[in-house]
Amino acid sequence: MQQGLTPLSDEQQQGPDWVLATYGQRVGAWLIDSLFLMPLLMSLMFVVWVLFLMALIVGFYVSRGGDWTDFSVDMPIIFWVALSLFLALVICYIVWWLVALGKGQTPGKQIMGIRVIKDNGEPSGWAYTFLREFVIKGLLVGILLFQTLGVAPLVNYLWPLWDRAEKMQTLHDKLLGTLVVRNR
Repeated sequence: MQQGLTPLSDEQQQGPDWVLATYGQRVGAWLIDSLFLMPLLMSLMFVVWVLFLMALIVGFYVSRGGDWTDFSVDMPIIFWVALSLFLALVICYIVWWLVALGKGQTPGKQIMGIRVIKDNGEPSGWAYTFLREFVIKGLLVGILLFQTLGVAPLVNYLWPLWDRAEKMQTLHDKLLGTLVVRNR
């Protein structure tokens, strides 16, 4: 042992108990969420929408005592169709978040065996995952999509390719201090 150097304690020698997810795993999770699960979610939304619309029509029919006359005057159909579509979207969105928020994983991340944690190693809970997925990725990156003609989201999602020496973070990960890691 060289003079002047002190041995490291066990606590100093231990590294993090997580391993960063590869860029391929992250892209795979995104593809699963975008190409397979979103159409499934949209199909569910359509079914909920049709059921809600049917309930409205039956409710109108019953309230009119079985009389269909003057249907368009009493109840503007466009309003009810738009309202039912909006409610179906909200219900499906809530279902999506119930799956994703609790574990810091979207279904695609669950399938790929990766998850989101805070950069200090703590799990990403409901509120933090909501902030990451909805506020930052959904709203902020979504707004920047239109403002920069698609350049900002592209740079955001390609950023881990340049950040390999560090923590392979996207820009939204850097903003929130999150990491995407492999499941234990």
